[in-house]
Amino acid sequence: MKITEVAEIPPQVELKYTAKGFIGIFARQNFSTGEDIYSNIYRVLPEDSDIDLITPLGTIHIDMKVHSVKQNNGLRDYYGFDSFMNHSCDANTISIVYPGDEQFNRYYNRAVKDIRAGDEITANYLYFDWDCDGHSFDCLCGAKNCYKHIRGFKDLDFASQLEHIMDIDEATLSKFVVACRDKLRGAELTTAARARVQPLL
Repeated sequence: MKITEVAEIPPQVELKYTAKGFIGIFARQNFSTGEDIYSNIYRVLPEDSDIDLITPLGTIHIDMKVHSVKQNNGLRDYYGFDSFMNHSCDANTISIVYPGDEQFNRYYNRAVKDIRAGDEITANYLYFDWDCDGHSFDCLCGAKNCYKHIRGFKDLDFASQLEHIMDIDEATLSKFVVACRDKLRGAELTTAARARVQPLL
C-alpha cells in the first residue's frame, strides 16, 4: 500500500534534528509535570505499507519496522509525526488513553516531568513494545538508569518489570501476564498493581 501524506504536527511541538543527527520531537513551549502536551490518533495499517510523510524537514520515507509498533496478523500501529519520538530510559512523557478514546485510537502524551521550550520530548519504548519486533538497538539517552541496549519489555528482568507494571500499555501488560503468570501470582504487588493484573491472571 503506497501512501503519501502531510504530517499533521500540533503547534505545541516541532520536528527538529537532535545533536546526534536523528529526527526528534521538540517542545515549542513549557509544560508542567502532569500536563497533556498533545493528542494523536494512530492508524492500523498493513506491515508492508509504503509511506512517504511530508514534513517541514522534507519528505521522509517511513520504515514500518522502525517507526510503527507490531500489532498482529500482519498489521502495525502507525503514528504519523509521532513516529519520530525518540526513546529515553528516563523519558519525559508517557502515553495516556482516556476512557472512551480507545475506540478512536486516540492517546495523549503527558509530561511526567517539567519540560522547557526547546527540550526534546521522549518516550520509553519499553512501555509499549514487548519485544521490539525481534530487533534491538543501543540506547544513546545517557540517563543514569539507562538500560544500554533496548530489546523490549520482555527483555527486562522480572524485578524491573514489576517496577514499571503501572506504566506499560494494555497490550504489553497482556503479553507480560501470559509470559509470567505463575511468577505474578506469587509476587508481592502493590494494591494498584494487583488490581491491574488480577483480571488477566
